[in-house]
Order: sequence, then structure tokens, then C-alpha cells
Amino acid sequence: MKKKSENEIELILKQKLEESEVKYRRLFETAHDGILILDSETAQITDANPFLEKLLGYSKSEFINKKIWEVGAFKNIGASKDAFELLQNQGFLRYDNLPLETKSGRLIEVEFVANSYMVGKTLVIQCNIRDITERKRIDLAKEIERLLEEERLKVESIANLTHELRTPLAIVKGNVDLAMQSSKKNPKSSKSALRAIDYEVKHLSRILFDLSLITSKEWELKNRVVYEKIDLKSLIRIVLVRGKILAHKKNISITAKLIPPNITLVGDRAYLEKMLLNLIKNSITYGNEDGYTTILAKQSKGFITIDVVDDGIGISDEDMPHVFERFYRGDKLHRSNENSVGLGLAIVKWIVDIHSGTVSATNRKNKKGSVFSVSLPVKIESVK
Repeated sequence: MKKKSENEIELILKQKLEESEVKYRRLFETAHDGILILDSETAQITDANPFLEKLLGYSKSEFINKKIWEVGAFKNIGASKDAFELLQNQGFLRYDNLPLETKSGRLIEVEFVANSYMVGKTLVIQCNIRDITERKRIDLAKEIERLLEEERLKVESIANLTHELRTPLAIVKGNVDLAMQSSKKNPKSSKSALRAIDYEVKHLSRILFDLSLITSKEWELKNRVVYEKIDLKSLIRIVLVRGKILAHKKNISITAKLIPPNITLVGDRAYLEKMLLNLIKNSITYGNEDGYTTILAKQSKGFITIDVVDDGIGISDEDMPHVFERFYRGDKLHRSNENSVGLGLAIVKWIVDIHSGTVSATNRKNKKGSVFSVSLPVKIESVK
């Protein structure tokens, strides 16, 4: 009885093995990747599937019993031998982009993955070969399209910035002309003219700073950063004063709420002020007449989070992934007449990055408008 049971077990195992071999063969024959089976000792090809025959143009008989570097597709014999030796030692090999040549002489790019495993008591090597020529072509086309679009936006932005430079220059020239006239013809005092010129020069400086972000290298910009201790509340107070002037035309109220006292940020004052002002300017640009912008702040686990909340048009799903990209100008149909060049939020992102912080944008839940959140590392100190 025991002998019969062992025979039954042996028969079942044999059937299972045959079923497994049939399934493997079916997968091998119908696979949409090229497959080569190699002898792990000699590198001779013991099997090749139909897809590989079609991909490289060689018949099965032209593969079988040849070493892999003896097939014309693998032109570099030395490299193929070195790769096989590495595969013998490590049991695995991968090339993300391997050029092969078809029998007709056409070059194709493939993803080549090889690994070794035991079949019974024999160690074999299986090579999977996937044609990525079309994928590479599509990726290249997308990259070219992206670079062309970036270049187009860059040229357009520089043109817009150049146009924006004309207004303050014209005002400076006008004030200089007035100051040079006699006092009888010019009722405006020289001091008043100089004050107006000073304002426009500062405006020009801000425009040129934005332009420098287009042309300067990252390390050059970082070298300009001057770190110091900054009282968060006083920083926000200064930004509020400047923001209210910008919001006057649209009658948008700019307020700050829940700002914790005695919080000292360590950072560059000019950059952090520009960061907050750019967020406020963005909320005004996309804000509604008689709307509002609110600055909120909270402290947790060594970070201070500053939220700039508005009740404007919000951010479309299409624009959301791109809001911090250079030269990107979202929602052009709703955009105000301001000559935006798509650098404001990119500058915000850069400033946050150099202060080891994070920035994000979301739409308000169940309400119109958006929330821009900046999280920066802080140091708690008593501000006297």
C-alpha cells in the first residue's frame, strides 16, 4: 500500500511538472518581449522565442547553439564577453538602453534584462529583450516639445519684461526733464521730482531682479543670500503696508490674523519680504473686486507655517501642477490686465527652497479662492 502511494505521488508530481512546462512554453511562445535562453557555462543559446526572431530578423536556427556574441545583433564581442562573465558571477544583469542591430542592419534600442535560475539541476540564463525604440522616440519628442515651449515662454517673458521697463524709464525721463526746466515753467519742486525718480528706480531694480532669475546660475543667486534673525510679526507688518497699496485699485482688504508673538525666523530679510509680497500680489491679481486676502501663521515642531488665503477665482485643475514653474501664467482668460510674466510664484518657490522650507498651493474647501502655504524652520526667541 505504501509503494502504491509513492507511485501516485510521483505521478502527480510528474503531471504537475508537465503542466508547468506547457504553461511556460505557452508564455515563452506568445510573449511580446524577445527571450533568449543561454547555457550558463558556455554562453551558447539553447532557445529563442518567435518575438525575438521577428524583432531582430534572425531565424531560430541562426540563434541556436551560437554564443551570444556570435549573433550579429551583439556587435561588441569584448563587451558581450565581459557582460556574460559579470552575469555568471552576479546572476543578474540589466541595461536600460542597449543598442542592437537587426539582420537588415537597422539599429534599435532595447531594454536588456538577464538573470540565472535553476531548471532541475541545471543553471540556465534567461535574457529578456524589450524594444524601446518607439518609447525613446516619443520621450525625445516630448522633451524637444518641452524645451521649445520653455524657450518660447522665456523669449516671451523677456519681451514682456523689456516692455515693462519702458514705463518707469519714461517716468524717470519725464521727471528729469521737469527738474531741468526753470522754476517758472515747472511748478514741481526738484525734491518732488527726485522722490518720484527714486520710486521708479526702485521699481526698475525689482524688475531687473526678476530678469536676473532667468539668466543667473543657481549658485550665483545663493551667494547673494544674507542670513539674519528676523521678527516674523514685524516682517508681516511691513508686507501688509506694501500689499495694501497694491490692493487699493481693486478695493481688496489685506489683513493678518493669529500671528504668534516672539517668533524669530533665520533668513534673508529682503528675500522673505519679496516672497510674502509676491504671494499677496498673486492673490490680488487673481482676486475679485471688494475681496480679501488674509495672512495666517502657526507654529509646530520647529516650523512656522504661513498661509496666504484669498477669495479669488482659485486654481484650475489644469494649472495646479504648474503654478510654481517659471514663466507659467495660469488662467489667462481671467487674468487681470497686469503685465504678469509668470515669475512671481517661481521666485516664491526658489526663496522657500534656499530657506530649507516647503511651499504648496490648494483651493479652499467649499469656498472660492486659494491657499498658499509656506513652511519655514524657525527659532523661538524673546523679541525685545
